[in-house]
Amino acid sequence: MKRIPTVVILLFLFSQIVVAQEVFKTISGTVGDGRAPLENVNIFVKNTERGVKTDASGKYAIEAKEGETLAYSYVGKKTIEITIEDVTTFLNVTLYDDVEELDEVVVEKRRKKSQRELFLEYNTNKNLIKTNFGILDKERLGYSIKIIDGDDLSLAGIDFLNALQSWLPGITISRSDPTRPIAFLPRRFNSILNRIPAAYELDGVVYSEAPTFIDIASIERIAIIQSASALAKYGSIAAGGLIIINTKLNNSSPLEPGTDRPFDQAKLRNNFYSGDLAPYEPPLPAYLSALEATDAVVNAKKVYIEQKTIYGHFPHFYLDAMSFFLDRFNDRTMFESVSKEVEEKFSLDPTILKALAYKHETIGNFDRANELYKKIFILRPHYPQSYMNLANSYHDAGDTEKAAMLFARYFYLVDEGFFEADETFSEIIQKDFNGLLKANGLPISKHRKVIKTQGDDFNGTRLVFEWNDGEAEFELQFVNPNRQYYTWKHSLVDNPERIAAEKIRGFTCEEHLIYDPSGIWQVNVKYLGNKSLTPSYLKVTTYFNFGTNAQRKVINEFKLATKNSYQKLFTVNNGTALTIN
Repeated sequence: MKRIPTVVILLFLFSQIVVAQEVFKTISGTVGDGRAPLENVNIFVKNTERGVKTDASGKYAIEAKEGETLAYSYVGKKTIEITIEDVTTFLNVTLYDDVEELDEVVVEKRRKKSQRELFLEYNTNKNLIKTNFGILDKERLGYSIKIIDGDDLSLAGIDFLNALQSWLPGITISRSDPTRPIAFLPRRFNSILNRIPAAYELDGVVYSEAPTFIDIASIERIAIIQSASALAKYGSIAAGGLIIINTKLNNSSPLEPGTDRPFDQAKLRNNFYSGDLAPYEPPLPAYLSALEATDAVVNAKKVYIEQKTIYGHFPHFYLDAMSFFLDRFNDRTMFESVSKEVEEKFSLDPTILKALAYKHETIGNFDRANELYKKIFILRPHYPQSYMNLANSYHDAGDTEKAAMLFARYFYLVDEGFFEADETFSEIIQKDFNGLLKANGLPISKHRKVIKTQGDDFNGTRLVFEWNDGEAEFELQFVNPNRQYYTWKHSLVDNPERIAAEKIRGFTCEEHLIYDPSGIWQVNVKYLGNKSLTPSYLKVTTYFNFGTNAQRKVINEFKLATKNSYQKLFTVNNGTALTIN
């Protein structure tokens, strides 16, 4: 059989992406404030004239395409934006009070952090900006400040002012003198009758003219301050607002003394974990209660058939039934039978296929997981996550050559501009690729050189978290052996930029590195829900002795369904063992 050239396959896949993204579909749901539905919420597709309002029951329906962004706005509430994915059909949204717009001072019982603590956090806390008068923490200020990560600025602009325009609606740039551009911040803060140009602070030095001599790629962070009271220290030069620029060269915080590792974030806070949490335990739906009441596998199969007539349109029914037959009766035949049912019934839903693959990986069915990841790849060839999952799946199934080729192909597509590199995802997939090459001694494709990235020499315990649903919101809490904790928040309220980046760039994963795994580390989770009011599935891959010849990994899958309360997921004991519950 004549083989089809790879480039032809790639062109076909990307042509399918373009066609898919041009198709309109109806997005519907309900908008509320957590207590009651909201009427007359403005919902519009950004950069278009398409928009609707919610009715008296908070319901709405709007036409949109994959890749477009819906904005939800309501007086007194914080506007949120949600990017449409291939599987998006229902978006049930909760809007929260916009406390940043209030003039009064909000008093909170939180200890004020010292400048030293903020300095040590700077590398990892993107809510911090360094100024001539100290480090400012966006989360603890009494006025509004916008901070933009330098990596999110487009490199295609003339200068950083041009790159800033897409992140600050309303800013205007005058280039009557091309050598001396002038920026005017939005008129809400600057009278149209008396427009005053913005001032600048670059690494502690104040400028009245824009420092356009700096390279956009060298920018670590940019902050925009428009509050008159906040600018009092700068005097009249900042009457039109202030743009603060921190560059990468002059703004970094130290590593832990005597190491090449960043500070453990738990050590930087007064966060002491107290008390024991309830172990991870999903709620028990009615169909599971009925199955649990059976005393023999033959009776359980009859109950399964009965319950399927009621719950057969819910994918979670099948996924729960699979786990039940395996855990209760060790019936792998029934496990596989139900697996094929859900695979056929939801063959076009990559989120369900991904949850199904997690289950197969957890019990070591790597060949079946590989089949599922191939189907997901076909459905989502424009998601970098598809490349990472399929490559790792090939590796687990024993085909390391195909795994290496797929990793190399992904990096080739990044180099050629088909994919936009994301710092977070790049670190994760590069570690996977380098680990595979080191473990198997495979030759490198002539199209790709392995690039050493920060963390390549890491040899502790590596935790990689993946979730099946891009709308899943949750918090992960890491408790170190000294009972201090660090919380990573994955929600639209706390981390909207991250979630937007995931959808635009096509990934759903995060990693946590334990440099010194001695002692007992605990990982907790709090599920906040998703926009379809259904469970989400979390896959955790734990690498012990990562980066060494003794490296091994354990895969676990968790159903996230209990909302708004922390549960204990697992503990890592001395970097050698993992204990669930």
